[in-house]
Amino acid sequence: MGSGSAAGWAVPLRATWPKPLEGGGASPHACAVPPPARQNGGHDLFDGGARKVAAAPQAHARSARPRRLASAAPEALWVRNKVSNFRFFAPKRGDKARGPAQNGGRRRLAPYQAPRRSAHAPRLGGRKWRSRASAAPKRARGGNLARAPPRLASCGGNLARLGRRFREAAMAAALRVGRRLWAPAVLGQRPPPPAKYGGRHTVTLIPGDGIGPELMLHVKEVFRHACVPVDFEEVRVSAEAPEDDVHNAIMAIRRNGVAIKGNIETNHNLPPSHKSRNNLIRTSLDLYANVIHCRSLPGVETRHRDIDILIVRENTEGEYSSLEHESVAGVVESLKIITAGRSRRIAHYAFRLARAAGRRAVTAVHKANIMKLGDGLFLQCCREVAAEYPEISFSSMIVDNTTMQLVSRPQQFDVMVMPNLYGNIVNNVCAGLVGGPGLVPGANYGHDYAVFETATRNTGKSIANRNVANPTAALLAACMMLDHLRLHNHASTIRQAVLASLDDPRTHTPDIGGQGTTSGAVQSILSHLGRA
Repeated sequence: MGSGSAAGWAVPLRATWPKPLEGGGASPHACAVPPPARQNGGHDLFDGGARKVAAAPQAHARSARPRRLASAAPEALWVRNKVSNFRFFAPKRGDKARGPAQNGGRRRLAPYQAPRRSAHAPRLGGRKWRSRASAAPKRARGGNLARAPPRLASCGGNLARLGRRFREAAMAAALRVGRRLWAPAVLGQRPPPPAKYGGRHTVTLIPGDGIGPELMLHVKEVFRHACVPVDFEEVRVSAEAPEDDVHNAIMAIRRNGVAIKGNIETNHNLPPSHKSRNNLIRTSLDLYANVIHCRSLPGVETRHRDIDILIVRENTEGEYSSLEHESVAGVVESLKIITAGRSRRIAHYAFRLARAAGRRAVTAVHKANIMKLGDGLFLQCCREVAAEYPEISFSSMIVDNTTMQLVSRPQQFDVMVMPNLYGNIVNNVCAGLVGGPGLVPGANYGHDYAVFETATRNTGKSIANRNVANPTAALLAACMMLDHLRLHNHASTIRQAVLASLDDPRTHTPDIGGQGTTSGAVQSILSHLGRA
């Protein structure tokens, strides 16, 4: 059914074709007349003027005794398209097509019967049909082979274009699922990548250093137990890995769109030319918004209760721009980059997040009293954006006062937005308020990609391979990833199991005052999943 085949005709969809008889016999439904030609110049009806055929001679007019043309097409096959459920008439594979030059200047045609008009069949008259190149060369080059609705129905080398609504309906019927189109995200991001074959998603997994590899193993174990339709593409990146490994991880995230990772250690004893692998991933993918949700968890004893804070941190500039140099011996200049465009972008993200989450207040954290140009620009952009959201109250607070207010009365904060360095400090303070780094998940969002990890980016190197790491933060980050992939039922099931396991003090790991182990906490979570 390739485009090079010359036998057969493109037909209206859902048309019924007669099966030719072997041995030259005539089918009772066959007609010896070739398909009608257009009146304007004898153009082929289905070519739209691409080819010309000779007008039907009078000798082949309809008669009382229909007979098969001597120049009929070779023995034919019935072909059923799996997606659109159309039936086509096509030559056998291996039959060599014969062109007009080998047929006396006229195409050899298969027996033709005028199709019965269907109310649901698209009108073909007067349209121009264009051939589509074969996908074989693209497959040979390793191109994208994802399933897509057929745009053209082919029969004997001629192509009939299908309408958009007809393609969508046919695709939904073939996959046996209802038509469900996801609207763009309210936060200005692209929708997550669609599921692959079998309804499964592919996610890049970066184990990282320290306790990261063992926690990622437990994440995969919980996903298998909960039958989550996610496949992991694991990419190893460590602190001392060459930059080629980091670029491989970045390409994997670009390919899959979503990643979950453990933290990659950045050793300060390495030479200045060594760039932070975490920062390189964030800046290369433009993951401009770091979001963590600090809230009090049931079963965890802390000094403050009823904490529920959303922290939005600008992730790509500020003091972490990796721009520093030694101007003269003993003098180092480190640049802090603040731009109006990125400051407005993160401010818009914070206000859209507050609106989507039903929050009422946004606080901008800054140090504009000292850094009047850099942080002054950030604060000015936040004020300009706040004017576009009158239903949300806006306030500002200096960063040193913010840390004092957090440890004394954290319940006053709702949504907080801040530059890069201040966000790093506030994230760790808030994580300590609710129980420690093992309890708080985090996410890094860009316009095209999303990477999920623990909030404090602590490698936990001192407790690696001792079976005492708290798996809560990694599993809650995995739940945030499932919400991003629109797998809300799986995310809710795992999240409820994690929170239910925290009610049992026997599963508490040493970081929250217990004597439990990592494997014991995971087994408790799996038992709650079994009851769900």
